Amino acid sequence: MKLWSLAGVPVAGALLLSAMIVGDARQQAARAAAIGTIEDLAQLSSRMAEPLHALQKERAWTAVVEGLEVRPPDTSHADGAQEKAPPPHRAAALLRARGELAAARAATDASLAHLEAFLAAPARDLSRLPSPRLARYLAEARARVGELAAFRGQADAKAVPLDGVLKLFGAINVSLIRANAGLSELSDEGELLRNIQSIVAVHELAERASRQHALLAHTFASTQFEPGAFKTLVTLMTEEQLYHEVFSANASDAARALYRAARSDPRALRADELRSAAIASTDEALSVDHEVWIEAQQGRLDRLAAIGHEAISGMRRAAAAKVADTRRTVRNGVAVSAFVLLMSVALAFVLVRGISRSLEVLGEAAAHVRRTRDYTTRAQKTADDEFGALTDAFNEMLAGIQARDEVLEGHRQNLEAVVAERTSELEQRNRVMRLVLDNVDQALVTIRRDGTMDAVHSAAFERLFGAPAAGEHFADRIAGHDPRARAFLRMGWEAACDDFLPLEVVLDQLPKALRREGRHLALGFKPILSEGGQFSGALMVITDVTSTIDSLREYEQQREYIKVFERAVKDRLGLLGFVNDTTKLVDAVTSRAVTEVDHVMRVVHTIKGNAGLWDVTSVANVAHEIESFVVEERALPSDEQLGALRDAWGAFVSRVSGLLASTAQATRVDVGHEEIEALLEMVRARRDPAELERALGALRDERTEVRFNRMRDQAETLARKLGKPKPAVRIDAGGVRLPAPRFAAMWQALCHVVRNVMDHGIELPEARERAGKPPNGALTLRSRATAGEIVIEIGDDGAGIDWERVREKAAAVGLPSATRRDLEAALFSPGFSTAEQVTDVSGRGVGLGVALHECRRLAGRVEIETERGKGTTFRFHFPREPGEAAPSAGAPPSASQGPASARGALLAGPSRGGASPGAGSPDRVA
Repeated sequence: MKLWSLAGVPVAGALLLSAMIVGDARQQAARAAAIGTIEDLAQLSSRMAEPLHALQKERAWTAVVEGLEVRPPDTSHADGAQEKAPPPHRAAALLRARGELAAARAATDASLAHLEAFLAAPARDLSRLPSPRLARYLAEARARVGELAAFRGQADAKAVPLDGVLKLFGAINVSLIRANAGLSELSDEGELLRNIQSIVAVHELAERASRQHALLAHTFASTQFEPGAFKTLVTLMTEEQLYHEVFSANASDAARALYRAARSDPRALRADELRSAAIASTDEALSVDHEVWIEAQQGRLDRLAAIGHEAISGMRRAAAAKVADTRRTVRNGVAVSAFVLLMSVALAFVLVRGISRSLEVLGEAAAHVRRTRDYTTRAQKTADDEFGALTDAFNEMLAGIQARDEVLEGHRQNLEAVVAERTSELEQRNRVMRLVLDNVDQALVTIRRDGTMDAVHSAAFERLFGAPAAGEHFADRIAGHDPRARAFLRMGWEAACDDFLPLEVVLDQLPKALRREGRHLALGFKPILSEGGQFSGALMVITDVTSTIDSLREYEQQREYIKVFERAVKDRLGLLGFVNDTTKLVDAVTSRAVTEVDHVMRVVHTIKGNAGLWDVTSVANVAHEIESFVVEERALPSDEQLGALRDAWGAFVSRVSGLLASTAQATRVDVGHEEIEALLEMVRARRDPAELERALGALRDERTEVRFNRMRDQAETLARKLGKPKPAVRIDAGGVRLPAPRFAAMWQALCHVVRNVMDHGIELPEARERAGKPPNGALTLRSRATAGEIVIEIGDDGAGIDWERVREKAAAVGLPSATRRDLEAALFSPGFSTAEQVTDVSGRGVGLGVALHECRRLAGRVEIETERGKGTTFRFHFPREPGEAAPSAGAPPSASQGPASARGALLAGPSRGGASPGAGSPDRVA
C-alpha cells in the first residue's frame, strides 16, 4: 500500500499542477467578471460617466443662478439706497438660467437612477467586488448624492455661496472619478489598465474645466470675483495642465487625436480668450456676457465627454480581448493537465515494477528504527544500482545520527547552565538601559514608520508629555496643544514615509522648535533604517532649552537697550518720534482698527522696518513672524499673535521709558546756524512782515536733513547685517523742511526703499569688483523744492533693475507684463519680489508697495530711473500744498541714456481697493 502511495505521488502532483493551471485561468476570468462579466467594466464606467457629466452641467447652472442673484457693484443709487429688484435684462437672464437649472437637475436625477438600476441588477453583487477602492468610492458617491436634495433646497433659498457649490458637486464627482480608478484593481492586463487610466485622466481634465466653467459663470453673471475665487481659478488651471500631461501619456492615438481637435475647436479657443480676459482684467466690474462663456466652455466639456466615450470604447475592446485570452488559457491549461496526468500514471507504473523490492527492504529497516529508536540498525543492500546507493546512504545517515546523539548528550548536560547565564546577561543590559533612560535629560522615544511610538521611552519624556497611549501618533502627543505645529509634524512625517525626497532633507524640514506650557523645546530626529536600508522609523530627541532661550532673550534685551541708548544719545528726538509713530501703528493693528489683509501687511511691514532701523530685534522678530503668516495664509493675524506684538512693544517702551524726554521736548524747533543768519538778513533788510512771518512759521517744519541722517544710520546698520561694506552716503537736503505730521508716515515708508536698495540694489563686494566698481556702494539721499512740488530722491550705484527678471516673475504670478509701465506697476504690487529667498530684511514684496501707498495718500507720484550695471534712483514727487495733485510725468521712457537706461513714472490716481498698481483685488495676489 505504501509503495502504491509512493508511486501515486507523481500522479497527485500532476493533478495538483493541473488544478493550479486551470484554477489560475478561471480565477483571472472570475476577477474580470466580479460584477457580472468583464464587459461590465466598460459598461459600469459608461454608467458612472453619465451622472458625472450631468452633475457638472447642474453645477454650472447653479453657479449662474447664484451669480445672477448677486447685485452688481453699480446698482446703488446716488443717495445710497439699493435697488430692490434686478434690471430687466438680468431678470430675463435669471429666468432662463432657472429653466436651464431645472432641466439640468432632471437630467442629473435620471442619470443617477440609471446608475442605481445598473448596480442593483441581481448579477452584480457589490459585496463580492475584489476592488476595495471601487466599492468604497461607489458607496461614498451614493452617500453624498443623498445630500443633493438638501443642497438644492438651500440653493433655491439663496443660502449657498459659490464655494459651497464647488465643494458639494466636486465631492460627488471626485468619488465617481476615484471609483473609475478603482476599476484598475479588477485586472492586471496592461492595455486595459492604460485605457482605465486614460478614462480617469480625461474625467479629471473635464472636472477641472467644469469647475472653471461654474466659477467663471458665477463671476461673469455677478460681474465680480468672489473672495478667494481668483486663487481657486489659478489652481484649477494648474491642475488642468497636470492632467493634460497624464492623459497625453496614457491615451490611445484615436483619443489623442480627438483631444487635439477639441483644443483647436473654435468654442474652446473662445473659452480660453474669455478666461484670459477675466484673469487680465483690472476693472472692478467684469463685462463678459456669462451666456457667451457658458456656450463656449460647454462646447469644450462636450468635446471632452466625446473623448471619454472613445476611451471607454477602447476599454471595451481591451476587455473583450482579455476575455478571449482567458478562455484560451483555460483550454490550454486543461490540455496540458491531461497530458501531464497520463505521463505521471505511466511513470508510476514503471516505478512500482522496478523499485518494489529495494523499497520494501528500506521500509522494513526504517520501520524498525522508528519503533525501537535503535540507530545501530543497518539495512541489507539488495542491488548495486541507484537503490543500492540509496541503501548505503541510509546506513551512513543512521551512523551519523548515532554519532550526533552521542555529542548532543554531552551538550544537553550544559544547556541549562548556558541558558541561565545568557538570561542573566540580558536582564543586566535591560537594567542598564532603563537606568540610562531614567536619568538622561532629554526626552527620548522611538517612532515607528506609521507615526506611533514604542512603549519604551525616557523618564524625561513622560515628565514633559505623559505616557504615550497605544497607537497614538507622536504629533498628537507632543503638539496636541498647537494645531499648526501638529499639522507640520504630520505632513513632514508622511513625506519621510513617501520615500520620494532624500530622507535627510525631509527630516531636516520637520519643526525644530516647540513651545509647550511656557517651555521651549528643541526637536531632533535620528533616522532608523532596516537591514535593507529602508526607512523604518526614527529616534526623537527632545531637549528642554527654556533656560538657554531665557538667557539669550535677556542678553538680546540688554544688547537692544545698549543699541537704543547709543542711538538716543545722538538723536533723542528721533527716538521719541520712533516710539510715538510705532505706538500708533501697533495700536492700530492690535485694536483691529485695520481690517484689510493688504493694509495689515503694510502696517506690520512698517513696524518691522522701524524696529529694525532702531535695532529693536525683539519687536522686529515678532512683526516678521506675523508678516510671514499674513503673506502665506492671506488672513488676518490671530489674537495670540497680536497679543505677542503688543506685549513685545510694551516691554520695549517700558525698558526705554527712562531715555524718553518729556513731551515738551517734542515741541522744540531744530534751527541751523545758516537759517538764523538768513532770518537776521531779512530783519536787517526790513523785509515784508508777512514774508518774515512765513519764514518763521516754516521753522516749525522738520528738516529733511534730520531724516536723511537717520536713513544713513539705517543703511550702515543694514550693511553690517548683510555682510557688505559701509556705504558712502551723500546727503543733499537742499534746505528743505517738511511738515512732520503730514510726512511722518511717508518717512517710515521710505525706510523700506532704503532696505531694498541695501539688500537688492547694491551688490556684494566681489560682484562690484568684477564690475570695476569700488567695494563699498554709494547711496544718494536728496531733496529739493520747486514752485509747484517737493521731490525726494533715493539712489544707488548698484546693479540696476533687471526688467527681464521682473517680466518673468510678473508673468509667473499673473500680473500684466507687456509694457514698461506694467513692469513698474508689478514692482510696487503687494507680495511681488524678485528675491530668491525671504529674509528679515526684505524679500516679502511689501516695502515698495507701502512706499507707493503712502505717496499716493499724499497725492504724489513715483518715478524710477535705472540703468543696468549703473544703479537706480527712486524719485517721489509731492505737491507743495495738501490736496493738490502732483504734476504728471506722462512722457514715455527716455532713451537719452543709452539702450540699457530707461525712465518711467507711476502716476497718482485711484486703484482697485486702494492697492498698488497691478495688484488688483486681494484675492488676486498669489
